[in-house]
Amino acid sequence: MLSYTEAAVTVAEADAYAALRAWSDWTGTDQVKTAALRRGQDYIAGIGNGRWSTGWDNDAAPEPVKFAIIEAARREMVAPGSLAPDYVASRVVSREKKKVGPLEKELEYAQASSAAAVRPNIAIIDQLLAGLLTAAGGASVDLLRV
Repeated sequence: MLSYTEAAVTVAEADAYAALRAWSDWTGTDQVKTAALRRGQDYIAGIGNGRWSTGWDNDAAPEPVKFAIIEAARREMVAPGSLAPDYVASRVVSREKKKVGPLEKELEYAQASSAAAVRPNIAIIDQLLAGLLTAAGGASVDLLRV
């Protein structure tokens, strides 16, 4: 399980990963990088804690988990707070129709209705974690036919 207080990835590990990918946006002091890694790890912990298919300690996180943390941290470095944007729940207007004389206009709205709805989907993170997470949602049971 990932810790919300202890780092699973060092700045040196993140620097090596970024260098192999020639990321020009992985810059800043160690303090800036550490903060981005912390926010990235919080994001990955939020996705995975409670859903990891196998158990492991924070300091022995599998490489794909560490890489996912670094990928998340990069996004946080470029746009702080982007992984967990604030939102204000509001009334959802699904369809609005206006008619003025012979003119008619119809608009359809889709607004976020939960925090999960505004959380970004990041393909590389999904791919890195795919084999390490159990399915989200309700429980499943085996069916027996007689």
